[in-house]
Amino acid sequence: MTDEELALQETAMAAERSGDLEAALDAWRALSSINANRPDYLCMLGRVAQNLGRWAYAEKAFLDALKVDQTLSLAKTLLGSLFLERTDGDRLANARKAKEWLEQAVAVAPDQASLSFLGSADARLGEKEAAKAAFRKVIELDDTYAEAYFNLGLLLSADGQAIEAERLLRKAAQLDPGSHRAHGALGVLLQELGEYSEAKAELRRALEIDPADTIATPHRGLMDGDPV
Repeated sequence: MTDEELALQETAMAAERSGDLEAALDAWRALSSINANRPDYLCMLGRVAQNLGRWAYAEKAFLDALKVDQTLSLAKTLLGSLFLERTDGDRLANARKAKEWLEQAVAVAPDQASLSFLGSADARLGEKEAAKAAFRKVIELDDTYAEAYFNLGLLLSADGQAIEAERLLRKAAQLDPGSHRAHGALGVLLQELGEYSEAKAELRRALEIDPADTIATPHRGLMDGDPV
């Protein structure tokens, strides 16, 4: 690796840490131009473009990474996450495209990220059992992966499996105490189970973390003292 590449890497990472995504994008673009045989540079370029909402640019960067290495599961996982997040095009069509890429990533190297994104794609497409299976596989691989507990808990709660859903949402909140979504979802479920005192505490915690939390906000009445 040349001194120029090292300097640009430091610039890119420092820019990301400071939140200057435009500067980070420029640095990763320059690195990709200097060394076109580094798919990791292209993946980083695409990731920053995705964070900036430049969907087509990000997609091209990830596809370019696959041109360098067709078996790169990371690029396929990133393409899957991109199609789940992007706001252009049809939402369901994007979810189907995300699933295609994520199934390819899982076939190459199943890991927590690819399986978790695959579960999210399945859930968006209404394929609940496939989504549950994906999230359970994530937990089998890594029993500290809070997002999988949260997503599986939501699915089971929606299916009326309140006892297991409560266990999963509690685990999600324990693993990631700063997750307003986990506290909010747990609070709503506890409210439905008649555990109003604890529900109130969880909902309040969600709003302390994020006053705009969309799960807890509709249930402010409970925190004011009225079960709703």
